[in-house]
Amino acid sequence: MNLEDIRQLFDYTEYANHLVLDAAEKLTEEQLHQDVKISMGSIFGTLVHMAAAEWIWLERWQGNSPAGLWKADAFADLPTLRAEWQKIEANRKAFLDGLTMDALHADLDYKNTKGEMASLPLVALMQHVVNHATLHRGQVVGMIRQLGIAPPAVDLLFYLLARK
Repeated sequence: MNLEDIRQLFDYTEYANHLVLDAAEKLTEEQLHQDVKISMGSIFGTLVHMAAAEWIWLERWQGNSPAGLWKADAFADLPTLRAEWQKIEANRKAFLDGLTMDALHADLDYKNTKGEMASLPLVALMQHVVNHATLHRGQVVGMIRQLGIAPPAVDLLFYLLARK
């Protein structure tokens, strides 16, 4: 995998995340916080988890190892979460803009949330973040569908077609 590939994967991730956030903004507070017994319980809880995971991995890539992820009650509402998520995206873009091929393929040491040391190539960790986001976006799409609402199409194929 090269720098262009990894940047495209994160561009796709942001594109698809925005579609899901746009759909979530059309929901009532009750729908957003309804516990549907999937993932982090609710659409809002899952969106917070997604943003928190993107934040913690970016921190790790920059040499920090936060002790834990954010909880849903750390955000008053969806606009507050979205604003914080936009900061993560901007910081990640700056990180990606400065990334070299050597750094992309070098091992990265980090501490997980249990305090245990781990190490994998940065590229593998970045692919994990994209995959993690895809998993949870799919769950959010399913939750939206359970509410009887047509969810957005967030597959990579639709991103690629939209970019043609």
